[in-house]
Amino acid sequence: MLVPRITCAVISLAVAFANAAQTLDLPLISAEPRDASQPLDPRLASFSIEFSYLTSFGGNKSAPNVLTKELMQRLVERAGVGPDIRPGGITIDSSVFSPSAPAQILDESSSGGIFRTTFGPAWYESLGVFPDSSPIVVTVNLGNNTIELARDEIQAAIEHIGLDRIRAFELGNEPDHYPGGSRPRGWSEADYTAQYLGWSTFLTRNLSLPSHMFQAGGMVESWSTKEIIEMGVESTGTVKLYAQHTYQYSTCDPARNAIATLTNLINHQNITAYLSEWKPQVAAAQSVGKEFVVGEYNSVSCSGKQNVTNTFGQALWLADTILFAGSMNISRMYLHQGATLVFQSSQQTNSPGFSWYDLWYPIPTDRYGSARAAPSFVAYLLIVEAVGSSQESRIALLPSIASNPQLAVYAIWDPAVRSSGPARLVILNLSTRLASSSQDDQDAVAVTVDLNPYIRADNDVKVKRMSSVGLDSTDSAAATWAGQSYENGTASGVEVVESLEEGKVTVQGSEGVLVFF
Repeated sequence: MLVPRITCAVISLAVAFANAAQTLDLPLISAEPRDASQPLDPRLASFSIEFSYLTSFGGNKSAPNVLTKELMQRLVERAGVGPDIRPGGITIDSSVFSPSAPAQILDESSSGGIFRTTFGPAWYESLGVFPDSSPIVVTVNLGNNTIELARDEIQAAIEHIGLDRIRAFELGNEPDHYPGGSRPRGWSEADYTAQYLGWSTFLTRNLSLPSHMFQAGGMVESWSTKEIIEMGVESTGTVKLYAQHTYQYSTCDPARNAIATLTNLINHQNITAYLSEWKPQVAAAQSVGKEFVVGEYNSVSCSGKQNVTNTFGQALWLADTILFAGSMNISRMYLHQGATLVFQSSQQTNSPGFSWYDLWYPIPTDRYGSARAAPSFVAYLLIVEAVGSSQESRIALLPSIASNPQLAVYAIWDPAVRSSGPARLVILNLSTRLASSSQDDQDAVAVTVDLNPYIRADNDVKVKRMSSVGLDSTDSAAATWAGQSYENGTASGVEVVESLEEGKVTVQGSEGVLVFF
């Protein structure tokens, strides 16, 4: 039962709700388990931004995007550092740097497809809106198959970003999609590996780059990190880390669109089963001493789905996905932001416009109205506070509770905060609670979790809550973290930090809490 620090009215509602909820006991794990993760990067929750739309998200030196700047600052306040930024995506493979060009020139088809992006020095001003502590992953054109284009883009990035801020260079976007397009149909992972070795070696030597500066892979479906390692991609010493892309669902064709539902998406078993398929790739990267990252991902490819990925449900999906990825030693997750690209699929559902899965809509549009954060932004606040800033925290998913398989509980050990036992606990209740659910339906999916076994006598246990009026809500102002919403990039409302009563916390369906011991 919870006692929020606000009014007696809120207290009485919490008491009534807790009495109706199912009470659960968690398995006690006091010592850090052997299968706890590697130390978590405070930048676990990072961003990929479609190359040709970076100027919309970032603005420029004279007119920076204020919404983006404020949202990034909310993350820095909690993590101590800014998230990684990867300008990339499909439009990178038709990009051309020209020192005499303006920020960017888009060559588009009659249907709105971008088939070339010419960009100049002013394009880099868009990166200025992101924190100085945000490393940049520089993706360059491989699709055009002209090494001079990649060389010019790397050289420009070094000049305008600075080598000390660049996390890695990446050759192309999703090369497993090249066959039948920019490459012959028979072009394979062996061909990619050979080209990667040749290009990365030449570019390192030609531009006097430090060794191990390239992020290899970046494939999404049919190839794997394990395969390119077996094919010798490590042989020339240019690989810094490995990346693959993931999209759990899709609107790229009618068959996949039919199963891209809110119910399927917000399902703990579906999330963990899908991400677990990447465990062999993580292990392959670690076997050669390298990090593995998900260099681009989101919930539903081909730009998301209306009333699915623009809901509060996306926040729950993000929280469970990113924390589970951290528990399986994925170093960083780069959430993709952008717009519908008509060249992605001839069968896709979405028309041109910013993606339904974006964490924020950077500029006013007819489709979305005013620039604002999406309901899912609050998930990033939960995640960065759960991970912490110490760079020593480790995470583990606690064993599932048979009576409630949609309850996901993550324990975080952080020696900088607590010497024994978990320092923080994330409880996500993925059971469905809709905005229209009756009180009886809400009571049926609520749970009360007994935390007494985790509490020491000297603990001052606090709770922050990620909530909204329902899973299906698209109202950004209704999506809150610790009682505050972030529609305009700044906190609106009074912060609510809750205390435990009798050592228990109640979590409604479609809600999450972060417990601080």
